Amino acid sequence: MKRVKKYMVVLALVGLTGCVSGVNVGNSLVSGESEHENRFNTNQYAFLTSNLDAITTQQDRNSFLEEFISQSNMQCRHYLGNPQHQVQNITSSAEQTLYMSIFDTVSMLFGVKYITDVAKGVFLSNTTTNTPENQSMYQNALGPEIIRGVEIARLRYANVMRAKKKESLEHYSIEHLQGDMAKYDKQCSNEFGLMEINNALRQAQTQMMRSGVLKPKIDPIEIKKKVEVATKKVEEETHKKEIEKEMKKNIKKETKKQDAK
Repeated sequence: MKRVKKYMVVLALVGLTGCVSGVNVGNSLVSGESEHENRFNTNQYAFLTSNLDAITTQQDRNSFLEEFISQSNMQCRHYLGNPQHQVQNITSSAEQTLYMSIFDTVSMLFGVKYITDVAKGVFLSNTTTNTPENQSMYQNALGPEIIRGVEIARLRYANVMRAKKKESLEHYSIEHLQGDMAKYDKQCSNEFGLMEINNALRQAQTQMMRSGVLKPKIDPIEIKKKVEVATKKVEEETHKKEIEKEMKKNIKKETKKQDAK
């Protein structure tokens, strides 16, 4: 019981300190601002329904909308799970800010400041651990939660799109549909997944304060465990590189001694 109360207090502090600072970043992404040149775009080549140019009725539009959502979801999962995408897209400042927010929140929730300080160093400039390889360790560790977060965000917007199916073609035109499709595609990104992780932490605070302990959609305990695992890997790799560097230095010294003789 004491542990639950302590957890509730910490979550309340998280809410007060604004652990979801990345939400504003997400709003800029939705409006079209982005640092990434290569955003996800749903490939419509294999669609079975009519293409956009051939839509003439409300039923045509609605059939296309449903196939778009279905095909986009499948393609998005493949896109986010692609290792090449992970390496190329982890360095945006928006994503780094969201990771920092997660690390700060995990530190507050579970009292693991040392671990999260190491994790934050990976995303800070001018540190020896700031490398794409180290950053990818956290993305790989949190990958399932990031994808889950993207699915939560996109499901929310898919429901908004589906609610417009009852509108006439004049009121919800092809141009309006294309605008929604573009926004839906932009939500297939790590940033939106990380935003939902932060949102889940804030929601956990609200749920606990109102009706006892409820499990959030994305479990903070799992986030903490995976940050710990990734941090351990980063420390192991950093130590390994330091040893290799020292060995090379010693070999160079020995070579100079031999040459001097």
